[in-house]
Amino acid sequence: MSSSVARQVAVSGAAILIGALVVVGVGTGVVLHTRAVGALDQALLAAALGHAHPEVEVAVQVEHTRSPIEAWLARPEDPRVPGEAMRRALSGERPLFFDHRGPDDRDQRIVLLPFEVERPDGESHGLAVAAAPRVTLGDSVGPFALVYSAIAALAAVVAMLLQGRSVRRAFRPLDRARDEAAAVLGHGQGARLTEAGPVEVRALVAAMNALLDRLQASHETQARFTAEAAHELRTPVTTMLGELDVALRVPREAAEYRSTLESTREEVTRLRHLVEGLTALARIDAGQIDHGRERLRATELAVGALRQEERGLALAGCRARLEVDDDSEIDGHRALLEVALSNLLRNAARHAPGGEVVMRVVRQEGQVSFIVDDAGPGVPEAERAVLFDRFTRGHDARRRDRSGLGLGLPLAREVARRHGGDCALGASPLGGLRVTLSIRALPRAEVEIDDTLGEV
Repeated sequence: MSSSVARQVAVSGAAILIGALVVVGVGTGVVLHTRAVGALDQALLAAALGHAHPEVEVAVQVEHTRSPIEAWLARPEDPRVPGEAMRRALSGERPLFFDHRGPDDRDQRIVLLPFEVERPDGESHGLAVAAAPRVTLGDSVGPFALVYSAIAALAAVVAMLLQGRSVRRAFRPLDRARDEAAAVLGHGQGARLTEAGPVEVRALVAAMNALLDRLQASHETQARFTAEAAHELRTPVTTMLGELDVALRVPREAAEYRSTLESTREEVTRLRHLVEGLTALARIDAGQIDHGRERLRATELAVGALRQEERGLALAGCRARLEVDDDSEIDGHRALLEVALSNLLRNAARHAPGGEVVMRVVRQEGQVSFIVDDAGPGVPEAERAVLFDRFTRGHDARRRDRSGLGLGLPLAREVARRHGGDCALGASPLGGLRVTLSIRALPRAEVEIDDTLGEV
């Protein structure tokens, strides 16, 4: 069963405090008991010394005064003192302290003090004895333990209450963020959480706001992409349905049917290219480009793209040529890279029919660049930036050819950026448009470059 963080922190803090108080209390009790036993030993030693040498004035300040002290001179076979202890004290010639249960079943603290006595017949040894009831823990620590336990319990309760209140106050920004998050989910876009409170809470709220920003941007992109894709898909479908309805309305000659089928085939081809582009963009947006990567040769990709667009280039009357300056290796997704390069060649065939198309493979500053030049009309510099927006086409391109989709360049840029590069437009030395697609290259190795120029 879960509990609130405030309660968990309060209980944990109280447990830590109680543990610390117990350690301090035990340590203090040990010190108090040790001092009480030491004070009693001093009193016993002073009493034994005074009884052994009555002519010497002994002044000892005794802290432990509750125990009555008895002092006497031990006789042989004294029933109140163990014989073994007497022998040890005489042989050791030093005071001997020990605990002993007396004849009356009372626990006593006893000191045996050996001394020398001068007699006419020579010196002899004697023992002075002092005894008092043994100091118990109840005597030395009992009053302190009662007072200390009461104070510690009160301190633990007060600390628990104060900690719970402090934690609840610190978590108020989280409660506010929770309510605001519920409002964001309920009212839609635009609302964000208030970044306030302790540093840890502000960091969490800031991360949540950043997440909401990314989610909103992703939602807007997806909604716009879906709407534009639906519009683009509707156009060829509507065109095909219209042409088929007209063809089926009345009987026609075979040539007319053939013309309708050829027109429909063009729309189906356009629809296929649109679906391929949308599928590729969806895979990129879903992050699938990071899966299925492999080591590829730049020339291998270029040749594959040229072969894939060979028919389209031939139908457009374009003479395609491949120039390889460097056959570097890259780590990339084969299918998406070939789609991106095919789109560049398809754009060149569409906008520069009957002209020359050159694809060059070069290495520049650690990147492999695929440069596609055509001899078409080109694109004004002011319009180049917007051509990378999805479903956007230049004004002249829309007027010259309605079969374009506005996905080729956006797709090429997305693929390039996911491979550590980019896609840029410029002026071609052939008089048309130059498209440069760059990809991060793997570290250079010793490879043989085929300088043979391929031509399609």
